[in-house]
Amino acid sequence: MNPLISVIVPCYLQAEYLDECLQSVYDQTYSNWECIIVNDGSLDNTEEIAKRWLEKDNRFRYIYKENGGLSSARNAGIREAKGEWIQFLDSDYMIHKSKFIDSKLYFENCDLTITDFQLFNSESILQNHCSFIDKHISYESMLFDWDIECKSSAIRKCLYW
Repeated sequence: MNPLISVIVPCYLQAEYLDECLQSVYDQTYSNWECIIVNDGSLDNTEEIAKRWLEKDNRFRYIYKENGGLSSARNAGIREAKGEWIQFLDSDYMIHKSKFIDSKLYFENCDLTITDFQLFNSESILQNHCSFIDKHISYESMLFDWDIECKSSAIRKCLYW
């Protein structure tokens, strides 16, 4: 079984990172994906960059919407998604090239898969940031214990494994 994975990339004033982000989707070893780029009213050259990717591969799609914030942009992407599974990917993040194929084992047995991530800069990987690896997570623990076990960061350049 090779289910379609819908990657939703909300964009707002982060065009400088968008090429790297979309390249990391394009480089996936798992090929059954679509990538929905949601321009959330960004005033930079997000549209220009996104349209280059549309020409490169028909698995990329583009949506423009009035600025409404991250949740609004993700929801717009969800409404357009055709995949059985959803992967949120902020436009200043990248995913490891084998993320989808490595995670596929969990897709069929779990409602939610959370994978580790690393922060890095141009010189090196800075640190692993999440302790949830190969662990069943209930919806309750996701809602009530998230800040205890896994802290998110607003620092750019994250690589999801």
